[in-house]
Amino acid sequence: MSVFLINFGLAQLFCDPATYLHNPHSSGHPAISTLPFTSIDGQQGFAQSHRDDLESLAYTIIYSTRGDLPWTTVSTNSADSDQEAVLQKKMSITTEELCEGLPASFCKFVSYVCSLGFDKKPDYQYLHSILSQCSATETGHPSKILPSLARTPVRIDCVPDCV
Repeated sequence: MSVFLINFGLAQLFCDPATYLHNPHSSGHPAISTLPFTSIDGQQGFAQSHRDDLESLAYTIIYSTRGDLPWTTVSTNSADSDQEAVLQKKMSITTEELCEGLPASFCKFVSYVCSLGFDKKPDYQYLHSILSQCSATETGHPSKILPSLARTPVRIDCVPDCV
């Protein structure tokens, strides 16, 4: 089974195409994403970068594997209250709680992503190796975490290089 995740409808440049410099970390941006999968910084209105995409990917993997996220059951009387309650849950949950029931190595993926600075280029080979370990690990959800990933080469030559 192969999984393809594509949504370019919300895509934005994170580097200046003329200088290849990373856009600055700034606030006041609208949150544009599906609430459960939005990164913490994105939900707070900060500019987004590689780190935010990877955080959203982690949430997507968790949701695809378990069928829910710890904050999908958070509900109040208004949309604004829901957004605040979801944000508070995202900010207060530990990596171990978030990754409960998943291969232990997946915690390394989440921890690495959370440790990235705004303009830090991720080590995609390292992240791929972690996800490959996850797909090889027997869990309560055998082969549900990106089952074909271990056989999929990672191309990092097509990832823009920001200074």
